[in-house]
Amino acid sequence: MIVSQAEDNAEEYRPISTLAVLALIAGCSSFLSLISQILWVIPILAGGLSLAAIRDTSIGKSHKAGRGLALIGLALSVGFGAQSFSVFSVNAWIDHSRARETVLRWHQAIRDGEWDVVHGFCTPGLIPVEEVDHDGPDHDGHSHGSEESRKLSEIKELRNFPAVRSLAACNRITLTDIVRGNQRYQGSLHVTIDVGECESHSEDSLPHVVDLWLQHTTQEEPEVGEDADGFQRVEIWQIIRIYKSFYHLCI
Repeated sequence: MIVSQAEDNAEEYRPISTLAVLALIAGCSSFLSLISQILWVIPILAGGLSLAAIRDTSIGKSHKAGRGLALIGLALSVGFGAQSFSVFSVNAWIDHSRARETVLRWHQAIRDGEWDVVHGFCTPGLIPVEEVDHDGPDHDGHSHGSEESRKLSEIKELRNFPAVRSLAACNRITLTDIVRGNQRYQGSLHVTIDVGECESHSEDSLPHVVDLWLQHTTQEEPEVGEDADGFQRVEIWQIIRIYKSFYHLCI
């Protein structure tokens, strides 16, 4: 009787699948995909291991144990993978929408002649001081040691940019593409503007395509309102580079 029970227990024992254990570990690690798109490979790998482990625990006369571990790993990989894709997709959509809104507001400010606002959209140092003509016939005579005189000189230079003049000549523009910036401008968005169909172009030398690079930062500002007693985080979008074919405006 005792010998029979021992034989039954021996027959019931099944080794745990190594693939199932690896699938569970990879599934638990899939949360890292929420940090960076580069880490999306983890839930993909976890899903592959889970499917292999399910097969490993389902075939053969003495199929291995661990099917439950494989299913948990598969659920974690699918869950974290889908969540990561959703988060990054929504964030990308929000960034693209805000970049589009920033460009349209900047263009409207150019059209309205609100050059203080136009200048405010540009990142500090967009126009190096050494590029400003201090001795030219249009020099305003102010000392460039102060921030205000520097700002006035930068606005004057900005108004002469062919790309800005091209945008000022058009009542309506078309944003043809918004993509992530290259390695040189990591974290930025590259916006391509088509002004080629503008009927107001009076100069053939003005560009028909303008490229902008935008970047956003967050900063704390005082809350507004009667009950405001703290600070709030505000997202600031600025233009870090303007470019048109065959002519660099700023670096």
